[in-house]
Amino acid sequence: MSEARRGLAEVVLSSGGRIGEALPEATASRITRCAEQYRKAGVTDGDLLVFSGLASETLLAAVVACWNIGAAAWVTPRAPESFAAHGASYTVTPGSAEEITVARLDTAAMPVPAGLGLLHETSGSTGEPKLARRSVESIHAEHVGYREGVGLGAEDTVRIPVPVAHSFGSGVALAALLSGCRVDARPFTTASGVAQDLDRGRSTKLAVTPALLRLLTKTRRMGDCRPRAILVGAGTVSDELDAACVARFGVSITRGYGSSETGGMFIGPRGLGQPIPAVGIVGPDPGSRGELLVRTATPVWGYAHEPIRDSLLWRTGDIVERDASGQVWFVEREPGAVRANGKFVDASSIRAAVGEVEGVEEVEFLVLPRAGDVEFEDLYAVVSGRPSSRETVENALYASVPPGVAPRLRIFAEFPRTEIGKLDRTALMEWIRAK
Repeated sequence: MSEARRGLAEVVLSSGGRIGEALPEATASRITRCAEQYRKAGVTDGDLLVFSGLASETLLAAVVACWNIGAAAWVTPRAPESFAAHGASYTVTPGSAEEITVARLDTAAMPVPAGLGLLHETSGSTGEPKLARRSVESIHAEHVGYREGVGLGAEDTVRIPVPVAHSFGSGVALAALLSGCRVDARPFTTASGVAQDLDRGRSTKLAVTPALLRLLTKTRRMGDCRPRAILVGAGTVSDELDAACVARFGVSITRGYGSSETGGMFIGPRGLGQPIPAVGIVGPDPGSRGELLVRTATPVWGYAHEPIRDSLLWRTGDIVERDASGQVWFVEREPGAVRANGKFVDASSIRAAVGEVEGVEEVEFLVLPRAGDVEFEDLYAVVSGRPSSRETVENALYASVPPGVAPRLRIFAEFPRTEIGKLDRTALMEWIRAK
């Protein structure tokens, strides 16, 4: 039932991949200790373990150990006390030092498909967070993409200061381990500390978000070494940031594009990058604009609360330009419709009108149950920036909404962000409720 997961763990253990400062033998020993804890706790083939609150390097060892005994992993960036792990068999939380604590859950566990490798929570930047399924086959395909796109090899130390509980960080980290690299996943504490790892040759490659790279480009040099590659994901990259990266580190940015549902799909020096070997572009046609539609070598499995998808086609929801050469360039997220009280509202024209107001930086739409009257929903137009007056925003908003629609306006100087720089919709909802 779980040979695919065991096979994934065996590749890591046989590759010579290293976690932190440990040698391959010590990394294997660490993984074996975690697996033994699982067995003592009663974990068996086909169980689902939810991992919460673990340090990045502990999390990597614990997930590989989970696969090694045939179980599947649900990885969340949320703290253990902040959510209910409905559907999991066990929780895995921090223990003493680098150890873990394994506890059985009394709730009914969800069925675990034979080929399931990971459950990842979507970022919530494009809607309510969901549990995205990642098959073992898709993890292998992502590994090949990163190995070829970034040139991962056993001689590399890959610095990953972004959380590996998120799909970008975990995708790169697992690909590096499968490629036999040393993975340094210590968290980002200071820009100078990460830059020093590159300047002094302690790390040969870096995976980072645009926001964190911006901070790194402002540091002073502390050594003569240069990284071999800097991979930037979980956000768009400007030409100006690329130029700053070249000036500071001597290498151009390698761009990465993907999602929690798919893993990394595009890697390269321009635009969104080039599709990895397991991905092909279906649309738009060269020389046109439209939603990016791809065909994957194995199906994208979709979400845990839905039937497993068997289609090889995947709609990304991103609007792109595809130039005559076939290169893809990000334009915007497909706005789509917002549903409140059973009625769909096309938010694209409203977003455009409000976005034209001077001082407005971003416009989002959220639907929340009405306080004290939860059968009804309220539509909120939420703006970030510093417009000259609330009245100018209101005028643009109410002039653009269709009849019978009256969004509530909220204005903030800036939006809350997740650890990897994406819109934190959960926090934004809390701000709205508190205001």
